[in-house]
Amino acid sequence: MKIIVYIFLALFFISSAEIQAALITNQLLLKAEKKYNKFAKNRFVAIDNKLLKKLKSSSDIKKLNAVNTWVNYIKYKSDKKVYGMSDYWATLYEFVGKGLGDCEDYTIAKYYILKELGVSPKRLKFTYVIYKSRSGKKISHMVLSYLKVPKPKSKKDILILDNNNRKVLPASKRRDLVKVVKMINGDTGAKSKKWKKLEVDMKRKKL
Repeated sequence: MKIIVYIFLALFFISSAEIQAALITNQLLLKAEKKYNKFAKNRFVAIDNKLLKKLKSSSDIKKLNAVNTWVNYIKYKSDKKVYGMSDYWATLYEFVGKGLGDCEDYTIAKYYILKELGVSPKRLKFTYVIYKSRSGKKISHMVLSYLKVPKPKSKKDILILDNNNRKVLPASKRRDLVKVVKMINGDTGAKSKKWKKLEVDMKRKKL
């Protein structure tokens, strides 16, 4: 009898941990509506229904395109205007809850949604680039890169998910990205202070 009780308790705690670990939970929806409004809650519901549930068995390419398009509908606004500081890495929850963010926030949101969809984090890289605007101005920028092969040998093997472009294109076709400064991924490499903080904030679902 004791063994059955222990098994039951073990399964209960495992199930509870899985629910808590899910990207979108009912508890999160309630908190989002309370802190922001019903529209914030609806955005999280849309992620769960239109992306996480709908795309689970889709190909990586379909996931990339759908997630890139959906996340890019969120409005751009600088960290200075949203958080009162020049550089801030918002969690997926803060970004979607507020419905506002900058290039890093789009990158973070896309990364965590794709990871939840089963895309290997080894394929996904936060990529610092120099972006050339239509006016010719060069701007520091971040995009999410997807490696089509583990060790890309050409720009054709790297797909770019960017808030400045709703199409997922190979880096070879993104001539407005004039320079790649650095690629990082704290899940599969060295963790910076920002990445460590982001990881902690994501685990506690910081809104």
